[in-house]
Amino acid sequence: MATSGQLSVRAAARDVVGVYRRHWTFLVPAAVVVLLPQALIDGFLDGLQVEGVSSAKDVALIAAVPLTALVNLLGEALYAGLAAAAVIEWRAGQAVPRIPTLVRNLPIRTLIAVDLILSVAAAVGFTLLVIPGLVLLTYLGIAPAVVKIEHRGVRDAFRRSALLVQGQFWRVLVIVTGLIVFTEVAMQALTFPFHGVALVSVVDLVAEAVLEPFQGLATVIVTVGLIELRGELPPARELSIGRPPQ
Repeated sequence: MATSGQLSVRAAARDVVGVYRRHWTFLVPAAVVVLLPQALIDGFLDGLQVEGVSSAKDVALIAAVPLTALVNLLGEALYAGLAAAAVIEWRAGQAVPRIPTLVRNLPIRTLIAVDLILSVAAAVGFTLLVIPGLVLLTYLGIAPAVVKIEHRGVRDAFRRSALLVQGQFWRVLVIVTGLIVFTEVAMQALTFPFHGVALVSVVDLVAEAVLEPFQGLATVIVTVGLIELRGELPPARELSIGRPPQ
């Protein structure tokens, strides 16, 4: 990543493609494993309808909503950690850890809290108007990567995210927010024509596995680049995911 004082959109895009090409055999199968429960639950619930609360089945379906949200958030947190690990390997030459090791080291609770707050804030922003949602995603969207790279708490991660994006708003908007919106729209477009629990689940899983790495890699690469531009990036050998190096 260039350190000319401005984040390079071209360099970030090149780096995302480079890391994807280097680690697609790790990232895509890992996405299938990590996101499989999410795809199955989403596909199952899409095939059901609740019209009032007239039976135990309806109550169970409504009660499953928080569990579904938790599974989705957990899947996003875990896969974001995998993407970050791939970027760290690319930057520092460290071996990508196995998934069980990564899970033990990731601050899962913090990541889930950050993802939940970010999702709610973005949803409110997009409900009011599109512009507030885009602004929120741009200034706060790299907070999960900040948690993993700099080992910060929830509030500190959001403050750090906004601080890093200052002066780089349009570049971050193009790279991170633009890619997030693109991948989400692409995944919805791929799954929309299909019906049936099994088919929707398979298509959703394939779309997630192929597209999710780009979104995760872009967020981490931009975060690393912004920290580097401020002269605050640790030496490559000290970079770590999850727990700070001892």
